[in-house]
Amino acid sequence: TGGGRPRARTADSGYAAHHPTGVAQKGLRERAWSDFGVGSPLPQGPPHARTRGTSPVNQPPYAPSRGLSAGLERRSVQGSVARPANLRLSRPIVSFVFDGFTRSAARTGAGLLENVGGRGTFYASASFVGQAGYAGAMFDGGDVKRLIDAGHEIGCRSFSQLDCAHTPIDHVFSDMVRNADALAALGMDARLISFAYPHGRTSAAMKTQLPSRFTTARGATPGLATGRTDLAQLRANTMFGPYALRRCLAVLERARKSSGWVIFFTHDVSPRPSPWGTPTGLLERLCGAAFTGGLEVLPVHEAAARALAQSGGA
Repeated sequence: TGGGRPRARTADSGYAAHHPTGVAQKGLRERAWSDFGVGSPLPQGPPHARTRGTSPVNQPPYAPSRGLSAGLERRSVQGSVARPANLRLSRPIVSFVFDGFTRSAARTGAGLLENVGGRGTFYASASFVGQAGYAGAMFDGGDVKRLIDAGHEIGCRSFSQLDCAHTPIDHVFSDMVRNADALAALGMDARLISFAYPHGRTSAAMKTQLPSRFTTARGATPGLATGRTDLAQLRANTMFGPYALRRCLAVLERARKSSGWVIFFTHDVSPRPSPWGTPTGLLERLCGAAFTGGLEVLPVHEAAARALAQSGGA
């Protein structure tokens, strides 16, 4: 995985001194570049610094290394807590989230959540708009409008799907802005306050300097968001891969018993999904289990607000 790719430069200590300036309380169309802690458009650095982690939309996705050293790095970053919170809930919550995102997620996936009175979060990469991708047709402006009108959340990724663990932080910030601008051009006026790291990867420096406009950022390390939690790298669980139904039902039951918050993520939803997608029946089964188990099905921004409010703003 990742073999033959040029090794990208890791963000060094020079970026650690670069702190975002904070977020002005304005709409996306009015806010300045400094909202994201940057002072200019995307820097024109070496090609690998601009494109690390990107893949053509119709090709299999970029796959970060899964070797021993990469695993140790991911564990170290997850353990480096940037935005600590001690979350306590009176009632368990499940958030179903969709990365990219595909048309099948926006239509079939959203419909299944709505059937049980729930809503989800759709982390949008605007470079995918109207494209035909490895996981099927991608979303368009109409999907964004319908989701917002139905009460779902549109979350933010980077425009170019950059690997945040191996891309200079200023480049990532600028790519966030590019994504927000592209979504605003689709007519989206809602404020982006939930971020998901592309490929589930980040760095300790990136977490520390995450723009304050984002209440949360989501990774891909499995587990629950309960008790001591890092809001700059929320844990999340795949809804695809071997034994997906068994795994997901088990973690859903853990959340129910502990009154915790569990996040599930996928890319597409169909009877015959991509390797990174979820069968329609599996998502339907999880929605039903959440409903009968008494879990609230909430988008990430609502779940985070609920958890923080019940935890005394911890």
